[in-house]
Amino acid sequence: MKKIGLFICHCGINIAGTIDIPEVKKFFSEYDDIEISDDYKYMCSEPGQKKLRDAIVEKNLDGVVVACCSPRMHEITFRNAALAAGLNPYKVEIANIREQCSWVHQREKDKATKKAVDIIKTMIEKVKKDEPLQPIEFEITKRALVIGGGIAGITAAIDVANAGYEVILVEKRHSIGGKMLELSETFPTLDCAQCTLTPKTVEAGRHPKIKLMVYSEVEEVKGYIGNFDVKIRKKASYVDWNKCTGCGLCQEKCPTKTESEFDHGLGERKAIYTLSPQAVTNKT
Repeated sequence: MKKIGLFICHCGINIAGTIDIPEVKKFFSEYDDIEISDDYKYMCSEPGQKKLRDAIVEKNLDGVVVACCSPRMHEITFRNAALAAGLNPYKVEIANIREQCSWVHQREKDKATKKAVDIIKTMIEKVKKDEPLQPIEFEITKRALVIGGGIAGITAAIDVANAGYEVILVEKRHSIGGKMLELSETFPTLDCAQCTLTPKTVEAGRHPKIKLMVYSEVEEVKGYIGNFDVKIRKKASYVDWNKCTGCGLCQEKCPTKTESEFDHGLGERKAIYTLSPQAVTNKT
């Protein structure tokens, strides 16, 4: 038999205003493997965490379910509380009865209460099968890959690079800048788009920690956080970029014109071209 503790949070009136907490508590007080069924107005508060810690020690619990808000909010809170009481933190599970229940059934108290019971049952069954885990350490590659060289990608690459890490910035077009290159002003201040973008593209192009891979696309991503293996295909431009200086002479001499994708078909470009005069990299 497992010895599981259930702790139900009122979250002020966020949960208790819709779900019948006493009814839920009573239901699980006689439920299989539930050693203690308790509730508190704010389980995430210090008194609420103390109730959890004390119960783990006094009842010798080997699993905990906290019925409260999203695990994104307080899973780490309750896992740390369990760890302080000597319980492996990975034996703690969160039953989300706020975002997934009370907030979406505010005018259906009976149905919300029944659904809360079902959600908690699910997490009780999960915690029964949980096994204690231990953190591990391994070597990681301290390098970041940013996919997409628009204003967001450029800004992210610069921020990471300024923090001291190497960055590979991949962009499928010949130059970075993205959609913002096509704008004259930006909402809501009507600032000049190029006045915002150009300094960032120049900084990204010159930053010693940023490697630009333009005219390239990510084909495959394998691995895990800290050790990804990424396959990037660099498309053929038929220009020796080691010799190209970006002078633009080849564009002047090129005899062939075609529809310009940059101008959305409203203009023409040469067969060999750069996206714009301020392009980074400014090579064909």
